[in-house]
Amino acid sequence: MNQSELQKLVDSTLEGMEGFAVKVSLSASNDIKVLADLLEGHISIAQIKTISRAIASALGEQSEDYAIEVSSPGMFSPFTVEAQFRKNIGREVVIKLKDGLKANGKMTACDSQVLTLERTERVAKLVGKGKVDQIASL
Repeated sequence: MNQSELQKLVDSTLEGMEGFAVKVSLSASNDIKVLADLLEGHISIAQIKTISRAIASALGEQSEDYAIEVSSPGMFSPFTVEAQFRKNIGREVVIKLKDGLKANGKMTACDSQVLTLERTERVAKLVGKGKVDQIASL
C-alpha cells in the first residue's frame, strides 16, 4: 500500500461516517497514522476502530508488518484542514496571528483565505468616563 492508496481508503471510509481526514501518513518504517474527525460532533471509539479495521483489512496478511494508529486530532491541536475551520464556525476559538500574537473570540466565518473572528472589547465611552463592551471583528 502506498500513501495515495491509503488516503483514498481512509477518505472512502470516512465518507460513510460524514467525516474527514485531518492527517494521513505512511512512513518508510510502515507506521500508519490517521487523524480523523466528523463534520458534526465528535468521532467515537467505534468509528476509530472501523477506520483501523478497514486499513488492516485492505492490507490483508501484510497488516502484521504495519503499526496502525487512528485517533482524533484532539481539542487543543491547531486546525490544519479547511473542514476543521468550517466545523468550528460559531464556536469560541484561539488563533495565532501572523505577528505571533494570539486572539480569541467566536469564529463567525471562514474560507480558504480569510477567517472572521468576533470578540468583545472594552472601549472608552464616547461621552463620560469609563468603558463599555463593543463587539469587534478581526
